[in-house]
Amino acid sequence: MKKSQALTGAVAAGAVIALLSGCASAAGPASSESVTIDYMGWVPQAEKAVAIWNDAHPEAQVKYSPVSNGQDAYPKIRSSVQAGNAGCLAQLTYDQVPSFVADGMLMDVTEYTGDVESTFLDWTWQQVSPGGKTYAIPQDTGPMALYYRADLYEKFGIQVPTTWDEFAAAAETVHAADPSVALGYLATDDSSTVAAYAWQRDASWFSIADDSWEVGIDDSASAESAAYWQGLLDSGAIATTKRWDPGFYSQLASGSFLSLIGGAWNTALITANVGDTAGSWRVAPMPTVDGSSASANSGGSAVAVLKGCENPEQAIEFATWLNSSEDSLNILSASDGGGLYPAATEALDYAVVNKADDFFGGQVLNDVFRESAQNVNSDWAWGPTYSSTDTALTDGLAKVATDGTTLPELMESLQDSTLDDMEERGIQASASR
Repeated sequence: MKKSQALTGAVAAGAVIALLSGCASAAGPASSESVTIDYMGWVPQAEKAVAIWNDAHPEAQVKYSPVSNGQDAYPKIRSSVQAGNAGCLAQLTYDQVPSFVADGMLMDVTEYTGDVESTFLDWTWQQVSPGGKTYAIPQDTGPMALYYRADLYEKFGIQVPTTWDEFAAAAETVHAADPSVALGYLATDDSSTVAAYAWQRDASWFSIADDSWEVGIDDSASAESAAYWQGLLDSGAIATTKRWDPGFYSQLASGSFLSLIGGAWNTALITANVGDTAGSWRVAPMPTVDGSSASANSGGSAVAVLKGCENPEQAIEFATWLNSSEDSLNILSASDGGGLYPAATEALDYAVVNKADDFFGGQVLNDVFRESAQNVNSDWAWGPTYSSTDTALTDGLAKVATDGTTLPELMESLQDSTLDDMEERGIQASASR
């Protein structure tokens, strides 16, 4: 049985329902009168898409409230739900959905999504349906790829690596030729990439079996990934850096790093921040262990239905339109908009996603990202306390850069701290068997 199937089956049991507590009771039938749907999110220019919806739907008007990106927004969203004035919808990254469910912040809207699931990539639906019940509509994804400087690859005489062994060999070649630059890096302030590296190797950090959560942050796939990157650090073939430090883009522009491995959303950031290198960049599939097509996801978000939403049916209708219609995604996926890579399958054929990109030498980047998005392991799940796990991982990565902590040590300690945290919160959990 696949982990996703086990997850769905196990949640039917009473003990696991308690683990995913906080599902609001079903709302009453929708009113025939005009309703207002409050929506909090952080995608640039989302208000333009909302305006298109409002013009066409006088019966269901959306009031959009921009909030700070990601972690900065969550305290506001939580406090609004607790105060009973949150409205209906809020943007959440996928890794936060189970935590919000466990804390009783989201509404089970499964009954309103029966004909919606097929609209989106199957693995994204798993991300918004912990325990087999749906709480959100997928918005965007971060299919992983290798961004690289074609001019510098040529300068150092290296080919685009297709496997991690080839990547390591190329990193050693670059380091030997010029120790002041590196093929790549480990970002010590970007926990999502560390998770994605394990995800690609079929790691399973969280699952449910026998009415209990299982935690496998130190499973064999995660350990192998940690050992691989630690080996590159130990040899000096790659360096550590702070991905979200303003100086990072100066490092890319100067050629200090020849590559960036990350989600599709990096396209807009690279274009906006290293303009002097326009035309020199290309995108290739993410290296794999064995040269297969296996990929992973880094980032991405969903539009979740908040507990207390009075009009969940209309909220789901809007969220589905927002994240799948061409009118909306022409705004949200444009390079001067949010630059989102859609989670909707049909949207992968939209012209806005398939434009040749002059910054990347005229390459049609979606030729790479489409393949990546369709080869993400569907069985990956996030845990109900991942907010604290993510904080511990980020803190640990900083220690990898500063005090000699190794990545394998970090994964072992993260396993223990996650289990301890779940126990403290009364969540039944054990190490994966």
